[in-house]
Amino acid sequence: MSEFLQAEAGVRQLHAHYTDAVWRKDWAAFGDCFTPDAEWRIAGLTFVGRDDIVAGLQRIMATANRVLVTLRNPQFTLEGTGRGIGRVYVTEQCTWTDKAPNTTIGRYYEHLVDGGDRWRFSWRMFQLLYKGPADLSGDFLDCPDYGPFPAMPPRDEPSQDTARRG
Repeated sequence: MSEFLQAEAGVRQLHAHYTDAVWRKDWAAFGDCFTPDAEWRIAGLTFVGRDDIVAGLQRIMATANRVLVTLRNPQFTLEGTGRGIGRVYVTEQCTWTDKAPNTTIGRYYEHLVDGGDRWRFSWRMFQLLYKGPADLSGDFLDCPDYGPFPAMPPRDEPSQDTARRG
């Protein structure tokens, strides 16, 4: 199997592990999706290091019953042996602890590395593109467009603070 196909399969498995960990609120499994020194940019926040990333998700999920993350087919390219970049669209279906439903559509920009046993995120930035009811009658949000893949935002690009509930 070519190096690209093996890497792409590894990235798809990483996305599957991520989805499962978020749904089950398995903090250890979620943390294992990131390198120890990873960076995660989401909702105007930046978390650095696996422990900070896990603590950040715990805070984000404190008012959520469950979140079903559905990742679309990733765009992915290798950038040397064991390193790659990706872009993937995501839909999240959520119910909050007060039973209010919410649907979001977003896009993740990703830097990924092969950790030897499996692929992990070394950097991730989320852009929220839509939030509201599942019928898409809610709010579509403007986000910077970095151009067609493999264009990526700079690694110091802040994520927009658009995901706050309310």
